Amino acid sequence: MVVSPAILFPFLLLYLSAIQDAIVSPPIKIGWFHGSEFSVKQIFTDNHNWERYYYFHRREIRQVEKAEVEKMMSCKGPDRGCYVYYCPKCEEYHEILLGCNSRLCSDCGKRYTDQWAKTLSGKMFDVPHRHAVMTIPERLRPVLSKHRNLWKVLMDSAIKALNDTLSHALRKEVLVGAIIVLHPFAMDLGFNLHIHLLITEGGFDLSRKFIHKKFIPFRALRRTWQYQVLTNLKRALPKTKENAMLIDRLFKDYPEGFYVFVPKESRITSRHKISRYVARYVRHPAIANSRICAYNGKEVTFWYADRDGIKHYKTMCVDEFIRAIIQHVPDRQFKMIRYYGAYCRKWISKYKRYLSHSSIRQCKMEEFGDKSFPINGYQSINDIYHIQV
Repeated sequence: MVVSPAILFPFLLLYLSAIQDAIVSPPIKIGWFHGSEFSVKQIFTDNHNWERYYYFHRREIRQVEKAEVEKMMSCKGPDRGCYVYYCPKCEEYHEILLGCNSRLCSDCGKRYTDQWAKTLSGKMFDVPHRHAVMTIPERLRPVLSKHRNLWKVLMDSAIKALNDTLSHALRKEVLVGAIIVLHPFAMDLGFNLHIHLLITEGGFDLSRKFIHKKFIPFRALRRTWQYQVLTNLKRALPKTKENAMLIDRLFKDYPEGFYVFVPKESRITSRHKISRYVARYVRHPAIANSRICAYNGKEVTFWYADRDGIKHYKTMCVDEFIRAIIQHVPDRQFKMIRYYGAYCRKWISKYKRYLSHSSIRQCKMEEFGDKSFPINGYQSINDIYHIQV
């Protein structure tokens, strides 16, 4: 009996679809909770996971890590206070619980990112910008994980490399404007220190005129970035034979320089599009709650996408997940976002004619449009009260 290919074709498609789903789908285990039921905060608080982890690892936990975890666990709790307002329309009182602003809180981190991205467009020069990612070799990561005071050395090295590269390309000394964001985490929550940069497509010369340079020589930037990082780290690291050998070996093993990644959508010609771009690529928490797809009290499964957009699923025990999250907390008072070059406070006023003229107040009023009070029954701004519990 011969079966027609037309009859077998639908079954073949169904078989291939099942294979593809098996590859990209998360592991299915009995008794697991799937979906967005659990957040990072809930995993820390569930079953006293954090208290148990702290009891067994309290000697290796930094004080700033403990403080940030405690802030996150109290997020929107009674100890943080709330806003209470009265609505004449429904004749009821409503309360809005206050967040924690912890570096570990996914909810507060996402809200802060959105607010920062909206105000950023009003602070940037009205010139084209580029987004780039500067990385370091894997052999340097343990050194910088141990010496966290050297994280700023990377950020300082980035602006020096940019100024040197563009000045050489333009054949004159220029000052680049750069907003530098330090990321200590990889998409799989591993320690992978790298830098995101929003840089002006060109620089300002000594006469305060902006010199546009659409083509940025990123191949030359790689070598300059390598030279600045290794030279500055050699000065800052303890003078040991092991550190000297490591620096010399990294010069020899990377003759093309350290890797500089430029995303496909890296060119930003309108400052009004900067908020959406920044929230997506530049500043975000280590892991969003939406990426946590399973938790059973003992193990956590989350997904992440690589540079090609392919999803991968990773399962960790709870202690490993907690360790992966808190290791990315920087030292106290360390600024993960810094403004360099023409964007620093010392120089930005000299180039104010290139700045946007819309203020932060205007940006906030634009969100309301032409509407005026009352809005949704709120008669005046005085109807909103701030109550500390």
